[in-house]
Amino acid sequence: MERRLSAVLSADVVGYSRLMGTNEVATLTSLNERRSEILEPAIATHKGRVVKLTGDGLLAEFASVVGAVESACRIQQEMRERNAGLPEDRRIEMRIGINLGDVIAQDDDIYGDGVNLAARIEGAARPGRNGIKLKLAAVPAIKALRSMAFLPCSLASSEAADVDRLLIVSS
Repeated sequence: MERRLSAVLSADVVGYSRLMGTNEVATLTSLNERRSEILEPAIATHKGRVVKLTGDGLLAEFASVVGAVESACRIQQEMRERNAGLPEDRRIEMRIGINLGDVIAQDDDIYGDGVNLAARIEGAARPGRNGIKLKLAAVPAIKALRSMAFLPCSLASSEAADVDRLLIVSS
């Protein structure tokens, strides 16, 4: 068991149950294609690693929050491009949450508040273009990314008391 500081990216498909209810085979085929052609390459390009797949989502770890944000922006951009021209009920859109925090690494998995917080942040993100949120504490590390706009937002205190200062990243 090892503790380390990591940028944790949590991603999830919006409306997955609805998509599966409409056409399971087409949804699963499309999701698998997007994982192998968009998500996994974007994560690897920015020096991250996929920790685990979670059915309709994934958890990834990065040594750098800049790499996590760049990866998330690339994922959202490529997902928009792939969705262009598709009927709305066949689009696969994602929410992405990023947290910079301590994790406990054991075997090939990661645990702890750093992971839990990334998942909670992801749940608060809007799908699609602005569907990336990160905890405000991570912003100083990514100020060099001039190609992105950071929009302040907040969660209702009942949703997540310790996740009250977040940013939406818009690429």
